[in-house]
Amino acid sequence: MRIFSFLLVVVLGTATCFGQKSVSVCGEYRYVAPENVSREQARNIAIERARNKAMADEFGTIISEVNTSITKSSADGYNAKDETVFNTYGGTESKGLWLSDNSEPEISETFENGFFVINVKVCGKAKEFKSADLELNVSSLCNGIESDRFRSKDRFTVKFKTPVKGYLAIFLLDDNDVASCLLPYESGEAVEVNNKEEYVFLTTSDPNYPWGEETILETEKEVEYFRIYYIFSKNSFTMPMTENGEYVPELQRIKFEKWLLKNRIHDEDMQVIQRVIEVRKGK
Repeated sequence: MRIFSFLLVVVLGTATCFGQKSVSVCGEYRYVAPENVSREQARNIAIERARNKAMADEFGTIISEVNTSITKSSADGYNAKDETVFNTYGGTESKGLWLSDNSEPEISETFENGFFVINVKVCGKAKEFKSADLELNVSSLCNGIESDRFRSKDRFTVKFKTPVKGYLAIFLLDDNDVASCLLPYESGEAVEVNNKEEYVFLTTSDPNYPWGEETILETEKEVEYFRIYYIFSKNSFTMPMTENGEYVPELQRIKFEKWLLKNRIHDEDMQVIQRVIEVRKGK
């Protein structure tokens, strides 16, 4: 059985600007760090959010979210009752790409009411990201049925159809800050797809699938939310590589985001679709 426990994300990096004109932007952010976040992680999060805010103020935002509910039963004699908890999971991404810092981020750190607080100001060059707007048909399948809600050990496959010939890669990310490539399966190049076929990936029915057992999702938590990235372009693109040119199917979040940023800047035909799926413990 092929098992995945998966990962979540944000965009950083520097690159040379192609296409649209770059502009100077500045942004500030105040981050109150949770106890389980290290000082270095807190600084990186604060800088990244300040950059995102600067670009959002200039270019606007894209909002993605999913609404969920958990019903919990408590057996306590005559007081037994069901309690439903509603949650919203998602995020806001600016319609911009951060190209470079004009200067080092200005950072001040304090402790307030027992919490580590970081105030950051950044200034840099950014450009508006104008994504391709193809009508891509993408969906996750739970045991063969279209759904974004799973139970632990459910079978996970992906259905995909494109109106034009192109190339596809799929990543799945969670809050462990490790990015796992689901497609391509083993090679270092995005998978070529055409507009005459509806594809189902991550299953033994796919003739190119190299493993003998189906892909499943598994969690030990009450509920987890995973984010899938569908990366498509009319142009061929290469997967993350080491300096020696070896394909890297798993990599840290920051390295994944730098790789994705570089591709999006160099390829204005690249389109990235994000979807959130829910996985609950047990049957």
